[in-house]
Amino acid sequence: MLNKVNEPDTIADFGSQWTKFRSNPGYYGSDDILENLLGPLIPLKSLKGKKICDVGAGTGRYTRMLYSCNPSKIIAIEPSAAFGVLKENVAGLKNVECLQLPADKIPLMDFDFVFCAGVLQFIPDQFSALKAMGKSLGPNGQIFLWVYGQENNDLYLKFIKPLRKITSRLSHEALEKLSTFMLIPACLYSFLCKYMPLPLSSYIREYFSRMDNYSKKLIIFDQLNPKTARYYRKEELIDILKYSGFYDIRIHHHLGYSWSVLARYDKQVP
Repeated sequence: MLNKVNEPDTIADFGSQWTKFRSNPGYYGSDDILENLLGPLIPLKSLKGKKICDVGAGTGRYTRMLYSCNPSKIIAIEPSAAFGVLKENVAGLKNVECLQLPADKIPLMDFDFVFCAGVLQFIPDQFSALKAMGKSLGPNGQIFLWVYGQENNDLYLKFIKPLRKITSRLSHEALEKLSTFMLIPACLYSFLCKYMPLPLSSYIREYFSRMDNYSKKLIIFDQLNPKTARYYRKEELIDILKYSGFYDIRIHHHLGYSWSVLARYDKQVP
């Protein structure tokens, strides 16, 4: 049903990635990214005064964006070696606490929002993670997910899946060099997307082309690095959430290539 994610070194691999790419400059780390990601699901002003958990916080990119919305508390959890980078990048932010934990060990703190962006598709046991995140929510709490979508990505997946079989085996030093080289065709494709309705053109025009070269290289590296990842179809994703105990599911097709989701959790689910 889904692309299998069962590599035991996934956490270590991403820890190495985020230790190499430590910063979030320019548009890549801007509040505009968060507003665009939340789309019609969550107005940024609704995060003010809320208690939030950022699951799989990595380098603290989204933690800092969420902080700008003036929540009452943020718990940023990250299981990998990038935990040190996370603490470094959020140092000095009031009411932000970092915990070195995986998603299925999220603390039960009655969160108003659990934020999990670009993480679920890499978690081996997605159901345990989803249920743990659900149980950590307060009575009126909601989970926000952002995941890769299957829709509109068929051609891209035919290209990236066989390529990952090679690039995921490269050392991160070699992969960084390859990502630097790949900037040339990627920027050429970005230019063509301005004038032609090519695959992923909305994503390219509204997201990728707005990045500086460091961030573009990071994005390329991030696509080539994982051995495997899930790409969810809309109905499949809704079924997974319902099975995990979520309801009142609202879903938005983000930039035509991914899914943003907002949902509540049924506390009666065992």
